Amino acid sequence: FYNINAHLNPTNVCVYRCALCAYSCDADDPRAYVMSDEQILARGREAADAGCTELHIVSGVHPTKPFEWYRDMLGRLHAAHPQLHLKAFTAAEIAWFAKIAGRSVASILEALIAVGLGSMPGGGAEIFDPQARVQICPDKADAQTWLDVHRTAHRLGLRSNATMLFGHVENAAQRVDHLVQLRQLQDETGGFQAFIPLAFHPENTGLDGLSPPSAMLGLRMIAVSRLMLDNFEHVKAYWISLGVGTAQVALAYGADDLDGTVRHE
Repeated sequence: FYNINAHLNPTNVCVYRCALCAYSCDADDPRAYVMSDEQILARGREAADAGCTELHIVSGVHPTKPFEWYRDMLGRLHAAHPQLHLKAFTAAEIAWFAKIAGRSVASILEALIAVGLGSMPGGGAEIFDPQARVQICPDKADAQTWLDVHRTAHRLGLRSNATMLFGHVENAAQRVDHLVQLRQLQDETGGFQAFIPLAFHPENTGLDGLSPPSAMLGLRMIAVSRLMLDNFEHVKAYWISLGVGTAQVALAYGADDLDGTVRHE
């Protein structure tokens, strides 16, 4: 399949402030922003006018925005541009919505589906191993929460993607453990569409003393993922993360998807 997708990131204000992240900031940071309803709709209009088929929506988890702000955002976008597939909110975001709203994950997902949610991205998985997570994202929803949110989404008929962030503090055993847990959930639900190994970029993060992963590690990750995740239909070489050249070569290492032609990432 082929798609053109636009990315919408409504705010970069986030309570988690993970060491791995070069995007999030505190509310009083000069870089902080929160998009208005008009700006959000304008991004949807731009995507529709450009012939996009998908709008990919992920955000910081804002300390004061209620769940309804995120829900109503989807509803307005879907009403204005029903031709756009809305792939929105990571499992970490969904878990946060459930927490602040005092509702179950299933209830949150049902409310989002009702206003136009079409599928879920795979972000927020990072690396499942708790010893690695405590170094890169200690406050974010843990591995079991991430898996449970996707399990619930699949039960409700939502398809989703799965990711793994590699090339930071994790080791090979932790990568394999991550793949095993994804394979087990896919055996249970069959709800994952694609697996996307994401190469870590340390610049401007709390881990910027690390060297970025090599192209060869990226290709090894693609190959091992394709071999281990025999129950995943697609393995994606995410060209924005790997680089165009490595992503092209990855098509000979087991990948069959490059992601779309992306506007705003």
